[in-house]
Amino acid sequence: MRGSMQDMIVLRESEGGSFTRPLVAEILELVRVEGIAGLMAMLSPFTMDRLCDELETALGYLLRGNRRRMISVLLALLEEAGWCVREGSRWRFAPLDGDSQGSPDRSADRSAVSDPSTDDCQLRFFLECLKSVPAYLRGGTATFGFEGGSVDSWDRFLGSAELRCCRKLLFELMGVRNSRSFHLLDLCYGPGWGLAEAASRYPSIRITAVDFTEVFAGTARDRLRSIEEVSRTAGHTAAEVVWCAPGQWPGFGHPLPFREETFDAVFFSGGDPYIPRILRKYVYGDIACVLSPVGRLGILTRGFPDPGRRFVPSPGMRMASLVHDFAESVCEGWQGFAEPEETLRMFRELGYRGGGAIPGEMCSLESSLWVLRKGERSA
Repeated sequence: MRGSMQDMIVLRESEGGSFTRPLVAEILELVRVEGIAGLMAMLSPFTMDRLCDELETALGYLLRGNRRRMISVLLALLEEAGWCVREGSRWRFAPLDGDSQGSPDRSADRSAVSDPSTDDCQLRFFLECLKSVPAYLRGGTATFGFEGGSVDSWDRFLGSAELRCCRKLLFELMGVRNSRSFHLLDLCYGPGWGLAEAASRYPSIRITAVDFTEVFAGTARDRLRSIEEVSRTAGHTAAEVVWCAPGQWPGFGHPLPFREETFDAVFFSGGDPYIPRILRKYVYGDIACVLSPVGRLGILTRGFPDPGRRFVPSPGMRMASLVHDFAESVCEGWQGFAEPEETLRMFRELGYRGGGAIPGEMCSLESSLWVLRKGERSA
């Protein structure tokens, strides 16, 4: 597991530093320029409901559903940044390093945003998301959806170095066996980065790929074809991949189109925050049905920072989660990161047990990686 530990260190350093700081600075600048900071200073102390009412009246925001949740995420982010203090059900605007309008000098942190040499796929994706936040909060359309015009943007984002590292680590923690008898399901395969990682690392396994949209199928097939060519050129076998037909699975809330106990493992990367809250328990219960009796489920996501700092303790990871949640909120179908304690309780109710490298533990990397073993569902 030495390589895994090194990956964890790299992820902690990157997400607590270069990836997060420029985006935090950009969000704080947005808060200032939009007039949110000035409004908070005028209202302070305020409740969430009062703030939303004033934002709708003064700035023309339409804060319903996901857009209202964005303001809640923003308040949590401002608290982590030292701009707000929570006092029970009320918030006090108190920027530590700025004036009453919240205007600290963050030019150094924002320099990476304007630097044309910056080549961080996650940073660029989130910057595009943040550009559309003002329009989105006023009722504008989603920045990125699941149609042809967004494929390249999703592909670059999901192929970022950090996410590739996370997938590699998750597969290791899942204990996938490179055997023809091992059957893996890639749920919501997207542009195929997870498929490519699995096929290159475990060329003997059988893989089934399913997604609720066919928009990524061409990109994923091309990526997998390249992996297969490399394997065959090297004289190795290539992983056997079965692609589910278009429309075979309409999406979350519909049963997976497989028999019970079909798979030894299910790989689920990036899809959890797109599951409507009311459907999460059904979705993970359905996944348990298609897992073999000793099957494992691996999930790549983030945990929403918990107040007690038990699940997401480090400042860097907490801020990375909040920045990610706020920025990707402008994407079609985004529901937000779930609270780890709520997620843990749900998995226990469904009978899942810890199935990773650390006995009994369900999650690692501060609730970003979950490895679960199928068990008996509680009554």
